[in-house]
Amino acid sequence: MRGITFHCLYKLRDQVVTLANLKQPDFARFPRLRQALDEAWIADLQPGDALYYPSLWWHEAEALDRFNVMMNYWWVDSPAYMGDPMDVLMHAMLGLRDRPLADRQGWRALFDYYIFGDNSVPRAHLPQNVQGALGDMNEENARNIRNIVAQSLKR
Repeated sequence: MRGITFHCLYKLRDQVVTLANLKQPDFARFPRLRQALDEAWIADLQPGDALYYPSLWWHEAEALDRFNVMMNYWWVDSPAYMGDPMDVLMHAMLGLRDRPLADRQGWRALFDYYIFGDNSVPRAHLPQNVQGALGDMNEENARNIRNIVAQSLKR
């Protein structure tokens, strides 16, 4: 049994899937694929081997024998009450992607401030009992935010 070959590529600029064929790359159609392949790590696994790669890394598995068994486990460290980041991405596509550039730049600044920055800053001036969605994420806050999102989706 020859095992499995994995190609691990860094995530490319928020793209969720790739249509590129790694065996016969079309660099004219996918010009950034050359850089990704230059930075790729290749792991040839033998029966019984295991491979860990970080979340959001591109990967391709190629079976090298007629019969193969592969198993994967999505290790999630966040609590079950938190939402799925892919839902956020889809909602952002719905609400932000095709807006004018100036609008998107404004929303990027808001995301940087409220989501990607130090989460204590936006709520520092507010008493804990009135922080609402800015408060610590827990089951109750997640439920309240989920209700707000659900109501917005009913439009």
